[in-house]
Amino acid sequence: MNNSNKNNNSKIPNKNISLKQSFSFAFKGLIYIYKMERNFRIQSIVGITVLIVSLFCNLSTIEFIFLLFTVMLVLVMETLNTVVEKLLDFIHPIYNSTIKTIKDISAALVLITSVFAVVIGIIIFGRALFNLHPKYGIIIAIIFLLILNLLGALYKTDD
Repeated sequence: MNNSNKNNNSKIPNKNISLKQSFSFAFKGLIYIYKMERNFRIQSIVGITVLIVSLFCNLSTIEFIFLLFTVMLVLVMETLNTVVEKLLDFIHPIYNSTIKTIKDISAALVLITSVFAVVIGIIIFGRALFNLHPKYGIIIAIIFLLILNLLGALYKTDD
């Protein structure tokens, strides 16, 4: 074996890390995203509020599951968006229109998920707190999709 191979192998991360180290890395990532990403902090506070309010409502198990899933999904998408942005900034630190488009699409993940979360919240809390029919949540989803299609038609490109 030559020395160059040996040096390259020493840069490969150890795949035999302990479970404790794995959790340590994950918590460092959570702390980083919480400290550095304002939107993550806002979304986590909204999520906490939603889950606390849900404790005082007469919700079914499936409604609790949908709320919990939705809150976590928004946080996951915000985290994914941050990963995409950080990775692209690292790979290509100079402004590039393609990189900007990828970042915009990544941000759209969070927007779509957040609208989904609002719709789920309206459906569940609308019924539990105001005896509203689920159709009101569906109306919000329809409005969002109509706006999306309208914007798509207005800003259609010839790619």
